Amino acid sequence: MELGLTGVALVTGAGGALGRAIVLQFARDGVTRIAGVDLSERTLAETAAVLHAEFPGVEFLTSLADISNEEQIQATFRQIIDKFGRIDYAVNNAAIGSPFVTTGDAELEDFERIQSVNVKGTWLCQREELRQMAKQAPLTSEVSAASGRVASKGSIVIVSSLLGHRAIPLDGLYTISKHAILGMAKTDALDYAAKGIRINAVCPGFIDTPLLTPTTRALLKPQIDKTPMARLAHPQEVADSIVYLASNRSSYITGAVLAVDGGYSAQ
Repeated sequence: MELGLTGVALVTGAGGALGRAIVLQFARDGVTRIAGVDLSERTLAETAAVLHAEFPGVEFLTSLADISNEEQIQATFRQIIDKFGRIDYAVNNAAIGSPFVTTGDAELEDFERIQSVNVKGTWLCQREELRQMAKQAPLTSEVSAASGRVASKGSIVIVSSLLGHRAIPLDGLYTISKHAILGMAKTDALDYAAKGIRINAVCPGFIDTPLLTPTTRALLKPQIDKTPMARLAHPQEVADSIVYLASNRSSYITGAVLAVDGGYSAQ
């Protein structure tokens, strides 16, 4: 047990490589109640199997939902609260990619699909998280007078991207969506700081996951080669940063945007 976390964690996109790494890191850090949301029953079941093999005592509530669907998200959050009673750490990680085309060559259907999931879906989840956190009592089990930390009602981490504050050729639709959710993170951090809720964002660089196909790798190679650390990130390296920001170890951090990109954004 590394951080000694005692609250309830929620991870969207929990069936993907990064989502799975986040779920597992929460368990390593002591969380015994975790909700995982994903659109894929197969990958969510795979995450559950890996989690239970390593941490058989962890309760893992799986919810199949399209995050861009308001009714499904509201039902999912009712299910989570009915089961666990509260949400202390929420990671809004679910997202989809876009076709590699210029904005001028993009189709309206692709634009609407990407913004619906990456922007509207993130907002729908965050809205429910904020509503729940605002009415729950602060989590006092992780703080003491000696620690110097202040208990919060909840902590949210939005997973944006290197493309939330930078741009590369031919990825405009995705870049638009990731810029937008950084604005959401910063605004909500201001609006909810006095209410005891922290909101931060992480901007991962290029991660070595199954989604990075040979074709995608070839298209992104010029950008990947610019990474000063000269390698892709492992999902665990990004998950470490996310769980840190979610935890009480970052109790005086809100409105921050953390680049986890091997030095790319420092150029």
